[in-house]
Amino acid sequence: MCSCRRVCFFMSSFSDHSPPELRHWQRRIFASVWITYFAFYLCRYNMPVAKIPIGEAFGFDKTGTGQILTVWAILYAIGQFVNGQLADRFGTRRIVTLGIFGSVAMNLAVFGLMFWADPKTANPTLVHAGLMIFWGANGFFQAMGWSPMVRLMAHWFPVEGRGKVMGVLGTCYQFGGAAASLLALFLTGYYVTRFGGDWRATFWVPAVLFALVGFGFLAAARNRPEDVGLPPVGHDDSPRPSHGFREGTLAHNILRTVRNPYLWVVAGTFFMLDVNRYGFVNWLPDYLKDAPGADAAPTFMKYFKDVMKLCIHPLAGSAGAIVAGWATDRFFGGRRAPVIAVLLVLLGCFTFLFPSIDCGNTALVVAVVAMIGFCTYGPHVLMVGHAAQDFGKKSGAAGAAGFIDGMGYIGVAVAGVGAGAMIEAHGYTITFLTFGWAAILGAALVAVIWRVKPAS
Repeated sequence: MCSCRRVCFFMSSFSDHSPPELRHWQRRIFASVWITYFAFYLCRYNMPVAKIPIGEAFGFDKTGTGQILTVWAILYAIGQFVNGQLADRFGTRRIVTLGIFGSVAMNLAVFGLMFWADPKTANPTLVHAGLMIFWGANGFFQAMGWSPMVRLMAHWFPVEGRGKVMGVLGTCYQFGGAAASLLALFLTGYYVTRFGGDWRATFWVPAVLFALVGFGFLAAARNRPEDVGLPPVGHDDSPRPSHGFREGTLAHNILRTVRNPYLWVVAGTFFMLDVNRYGFVNWLPDYLKDAPGADAAPTFMKYFKDVMKLCIHPLAGSAGAIVAGWATDRFFGGRRAPVIAVLLVLLGCFTFLFPSIDCGNTALVVAVVAMIGFCTYGPHVLMVGHAAQDFGKKSGAAGAAGFIDGMGYIGVAVAGVGAGAMIEAHGYTITFLTFGWAAILGAALVAVIWRVKPAS
């Protein structure tokens, strides 16, 4: 109930003068987007945890498991570039629904592969290839989530107060990431050791939950206020046709995106941020497991400590998303770059510190990872949410978000197989220092647009 009241407070702060029917639909759209994108992570963050028992079962090293993550990231990046443009052309509702049930199907396919492949007799190379195919396809379907939803929010909510409402919305993938990690940890750990369960449930259980949410989204969401007989929110920002391409065509929308210099700066910064972000998402479970003195006893207290160490990264990030969005409106008149730059510098510093702390000290690990999460997800939502809407406008918000997020997931690909190979060659310390420098370079790049404000 507290979360619902906070959401309503943020939304009412800039919609009190809107007609009651519009406010009703804004709450409905916000809730459907928040819940649905929360659920997307159930079928995404399960693999970073499940790759540990998969690697143990089939003899994959960190480079091998990293390749699975990298293929996912590459297909996700391609999907962002493609699906953002498709959402601008065909609407959010169709594209998101396709993405949900496509991701459900691919998670069930991975479960089927793990169920039928006997670790004692199966060819590890074929199993590895199957995982890359299915998980790579999952990446493409997962890319049908965020970018179309950015467009949906741009159509239903005005520029005024966007920092606050998008900051609150950004908590969906922090809480989703935490819930997905918690569920995956339970299904691969405590569920197995205490209840005699099968770790392969890490793929079918999230798929079932995600499918249920998908039906709810299809029933609740509408692309625009005009679809329910309401007037449009804000002014018409549809661009004029240019360079011989008819307005609204894919070619026209793509040209709008790639000709925008601000989007290139934000996308380059997001690339650097996602090297750091997915460095922790992909490799923090392995680092904590491999750390000297790690307690291997399957006790509830160890399980609880592991949950806190992993889940605090996105949970603290939810606070970062809200504070960052509020700060851009409160102190910088809607300028996103100053807050992004400051938080990325802090992220770099905390990342430099991380490999030097004692992993047996749960309180210290939680505190440092919390600060890393706070400084990660604040700039994250500002770039892939606020900035995409600011510079892409209502008519091109999905394409802009897809372009930014796609560039970021090229960085995720680097944090997959690249980081896995670096860990094997040079160890975790050098790898985490590299993640830190990525954040610092991102801060330097985004400072180029320090003074740029969104158009009203």
